[in-house]
Amino acid sequence: MMSDDQAKVPKRWARVSAAEAHGLRRGAWYAVVNDARPLVVLDVNKRHRPVNREYLEFREGPPDRWSVVQRNPTDLPAKRASGADLEATYGVCPRCYERSNLVDGEPRLKCMSCGEDSEVDWSNPC
Repeated sequence: MMSDDQAKVPKRWARVSAAEAHGLRRGAWYAVVNDARPLVVLDVNKRHRPVNREYLEFREGPPDRWSVVQRNPTDLPAKRASGADLEATYGVCPRCYERSNLVDGEPRLKCMSCGEDSEVDWSNPC
């Protein structure tokens, strides 16, 4: 018989690694609903969204640091990003997915939307 600890399987999360991946927000982590091949089903605002595995990066457990998004400054920003007046490098909050401009090398950032104060993950930009 399995103990309660053994029965708890860490939830997998995924984020898109390419701007063209089905219109999902770059830098935002989504809960994995079904890890099938070749499509992975993600929970996007309580809707199941199939995404090709090749566009995804995975992690165990929910995000705990700001994602750093680096887009090519010559590319047009996504409609939502341009409305937020974002620079070519910006952060995505691990709790509410709000975006914010970053100061290069800034170790922590407090989200103006939800108040979450978290480290910035400069080591793994997307």
